Parts: sequence; structure tokens; C-alpha cells
Amino acid sequence: MTSGPLTLNVTAIRTAGVSPFLMFFDATGTTDTSIAANTTTFQDVTYTWNFGDTGTSGTSTWAYGSNPGKNSRNTATGGIAAHLYVTAGTDTTYAATVTATDGTNTASCSVPVTAYDPSGANGFPATATTCVAAASTPVAGSGDCPAGAAVLQTSSFSTATGSSYVGAGKRVLFHCGDTFSGGGSMVSGAKWSIGAYGGCEGTQTNRPIVTGGGVNVSMQATGDGRVADLDFESVGSGNSAVLSNNNYDYVTYQLTMYNLLSNGNNTSYYIAQCAQCGYVQLVQTGMGVNQGTFINYAENNQAQWGTNSLYNNIDYQAVLGSSFDGTGAPNNGAGIETVRVSACRMCVFANNTMENANNVGAVFKLHSGNTKDTSPIWTGVYTELIEISDNLFTGTSGAELVDIAAQNSVTDERLRNIVFERNLKSSAGGNQQLLISGQNITVRDNAFYQSGGGPAAQFCTRGPFPYPTEHVEVYNNSSYGGSFSFNAGGACAGPAGTASIAQNNLCYTGSCVSAGNGNTVSNNTATVTDNPEWTNGSGSFRLISDFKPTANYTGATNVPVWLDALGTPWTPTWDLGAVHH
Repeated sequence: MTSGPLTLNVTAIRTAGVSPFLMFFDATGTTDTSIAANTTTFQDVTYTWNFGDTGTSGTSTWAYGSNPGKNSRNTATGGIAAHLYVTAGTDTTYAATVTATDGTNTASCSVPVTAYDPSGANGFPATATTCVAAASTPVAGSGDCPAGAAVLQTSSFSTATGSSYVGAGKRVLFHCGDTFSGGGSMVSGAKWSIGAYGGCEGTQTNRPIVTGGGVNVSMQATGDGRVADLDFESVGSGNSAVLSNNNYDYVTYQLTMYNLLSNGNNTSYYIAQCAQCGYVQLVQTGMGVNQGTFINYAENNQAQWGTNSLYNNIDYQAVLGSSFDGTGAPNNGAGIETVRVSACRMCVFANNTMENANNVGAVFKLHSGNTKDTSPIWTGVYTELIEISDNLFTGTSGAELVDIAAQNSVTDERLRNIVFERNLKSSAGGNQQLLISGQNITVRDNAFYQSGGGPAAQFCTRGPFPYPTEHVEVYNNSSYGGSFSFNAGGACAGPAGTASIAQNNLCYTGSCVSAGNGNTVSNNTATVTDNPEWTNGSGSFRLISDFKPTANYTGATNVPVWLDALGTPWTPTWDLGAVHH
């Protein structure tokens, strides 16, 4: 679809899959010749998505993030988007629609997507499904166990996840409310599923409880596996709720984790390398001596393995509507992050709450690890094309609450083309709330609450290699107690950010913007007499709506964004800060 200089190019990564079906949408091929030099369409074209989902997976709202109970699961923004379609009883086709605008030109198109009934002919019909109960033998066709299913009575999780019951073309369902013990077997193969039956599906109550072990996923020959609706309780210091692919030769493919609880475990969701993988409606409670959730911990090594890897990429990850709490991590001198991502391409992190790392780690750390087995060989892959939106980052952390930067200063580990919007950073300590080291990164419509002092955000170059932080856009943000700095120092061994803009930012205290050199800085204010304060309706500054100004302050500069943090279109008169009124 073309409108003037804007050409919208959208790719549906899969056209069909078994429910719960995670679908990725990619608009990174969009072009616009009107976009300013040194910026990109990923940054400066606004993309809005309607996934066409009229079922429960589309009509409800997200429970976590910066706007809980308000943001619809059926909509999203950004050049990369993902949605989980959940259907039962019939195969269902949806029409997902994306609209792109550059402020003058608008283009739209629709993409058809089909989610298959998990008990139907395209899913796991008849004895391809096994119902498992701990206390009594299930009855097929009764109590939500599908008609014609095989049945099994056992309290052994490892038995029920063995190859006889789950694997290529097979599904196992655990009875809601029952408890199962023992470590899970290794699961592999094409099109498989682990879930629940008995009424707890999609809820956070009465799910099957698993103790003493988790689900181990090996390399999948053709992918398409899912783990859903389970409660992993204290699986042990050597295990994770879900662990995938310790063999770096291969990339796990199309793994969806949905509606899981990991409680009291040393690690929760640990994936070495993954393509088209999702973390949807997960809860992590507690953390041990390792990162609580670790995504792509083998970094970009797959780019070095050549023919050994069936899927030589780690493209497309989605972390949606989840809560990750790292309370319990020891202050042992090493960084223990609540959520750490060591490599990612074409990824979306939206409507999540991430909180409480140890006193060295960040609650969210996004890297671009480009080494093979720690040797300084550049893999040729960047962390790039990422949408980070509508998240709440809060609680305890080390030097940075959120760290989006290279992992080291040895190799080219650039991060680029990232949009960070409508997020809320809230902490009481003196730590820095956001560190950005990368290129073509946009930070807009965010709120920062820093009651203990310290900067809101710093934009500088982490390493000394000649890839400076530049072409960063920082606009329409609100900050209580912190400033935005383009200066070097602190965690940055390299130079300050340059060739960037900072406009229309509203700061209640502090200098608002430390300009550095070579940056365009205008229409920011920290003048107390000009500052409208904020409503703080929740009383805790934990909702982005708390930063709605109490008075109308105008005079901002037109920059390329057309919706505010609460989804309201801008009027002809522009205002300062993250939230329109």
C-alpha cells in the first residue's frame, strides 16, 4: 500500500497455527522518502495494529505494565508486533490490520491469520491428546477432557511428559488443581503441546502444580511447540520452569510459553537461542543466583555455526503481558537481572512489569552479544528493530534500572532501530533509570519517577570502539526528579551521545536536559513556576496516567509522533511532556 512517499510493506510470519497461536507481524520493510536524513521509518513512522480478535484473547486487557487494565490485548504499536490468538471449538480466521502514518500520509492493509482449534483435525484430535490426572483416571469427553482422548493416571510429571504422551503431533493436558512431581522429560519434535484441562485454562487460579522440575525443550526439527497453564513451584536450584536448548549448535524454533507461573525458583524461563518464540502472560516470583528470565543467553553465536544450525537466526521474540519480580536475588557482587536479553532481532516487549533485581543488576537488560564462545569474532548480527512499549520498570536495581547497551567494548555490538515508548520507570534509589548506548533509538512518551535523585536517562557510548551513540530522538517525556543527559562518564567508557535531538521534555526538578555537544535541544523545561505537576491519581506514581499534567502548557515543537502516551491524538497546539490532556 502506497500513500505519497510512504509505502507500507507488511509480512505475516506465519499464516496459520494451533491455538494458542503466537503470530508475528513485520512492517520493517516500510519505506518513506519524506523521513529526515539519519533517521529511519522504524523510528519516525507511527504504526498502529488491530489484530481483529473478537474472542477472549482480544477483548480483554493486559493486567501488567504502565497502563494495567486499560491497554487492549487486541491493539499494539510499532514496526514489529505480535499477538496470541486463543480459540477453542472451531478453526477461526482473523483479519489483522495495520495503519501507518508519517503525519501527512497514511496507508493501511490487512493480513489474514488462522488459529486452529487445538482439539480439531488440524490440532491434536482424538488420541493425539492425553489427559493426565494425579488422583483418579480421567474420563474422555467429561470434565473438559476432549472426547476420544487417551487417559493416564499418574502424579509423575516426567512420566506424563515422556515421548509416549508428548512430542511430534502429540499433546498432554494436566488436570487443573492436581499436583505433579519430578523433573520433566526432554520434549522435542514438530507441533506439540503441554497444557491443562478442567476449567483453569487461561486463568491464574487452580492451575496444575508442578514441583521438583520443569519442562526441558530440545532443538525442534520444524518447531511449533507450546507450554501453557501450569504452576511451577520450587523446581529446585538446578532447574528452570522452562529451559530450552543447551546445545548452541541449534536454535529452538516456534516455542510459545503462555500463562505460566514460576514461583520460588532459582531461574524461571531460560532460553539459549530461539526464533519466533513468545513469553506471554507469564509470572516470575523470586530469583536466585542467576538471572530470573534469560532470553537468548547464547547471544548471536548461531551466526557462526553455518550448516550445523537448522535455523540460522534468532529473529522474532515477543514478551507480552507478563510480570517478572526478582525479589530474593542475593547481593553477591555480581549482576543478577530480573530479565536479561543478550541478543534479539525484530522483537517486541510490551505491557510487562519488571521489578527488583539485585544491587548490581538491572530489572531489564538488553544487549547485543556478538562473540562466539567468548572469542572476539564479529558475527555480523546486531540487536535491532525492537519495540519496547507500555512497560513498568520499578523496584531495586544496580547502577541502572534499565540497561539498553552493548555487552562489552571488544567487538561491534551495536544496538540500533529501537523504539522505547509509553513506559514508566519508577524507583526510589539514586540509580540511573535508563542507559542508552546505540544508534537510531527513539525514546518518547515515557514517564520517569525518581524520588531518590539521580538522572532519569543517559545517552552515551558504552565501549571505545568507533560506533558512537547517535541519531537518538528523546521527546515528549515527563520526569519527576531526574534529568536527561547526553554527557559521557559513569557506565560509558566512550563519548557522549551526539547528532541527536531532545525536545518537548517536561521535568519537575533538575536541569531537564544536559545537552552535550552536537545535539539539537529545544522546548524542554524544568522551571518550577512553569511546571504543571501531575495528577498522581494512584498516589504512587506507578501508572503512566499519574503523569497527566494538571494544567495546559503549550509551545512545544512539532516532532514526529501523533499519539500521546494514552493514545490521544495531538491537537494543533502541542504540549510538553508524555501525556496529553
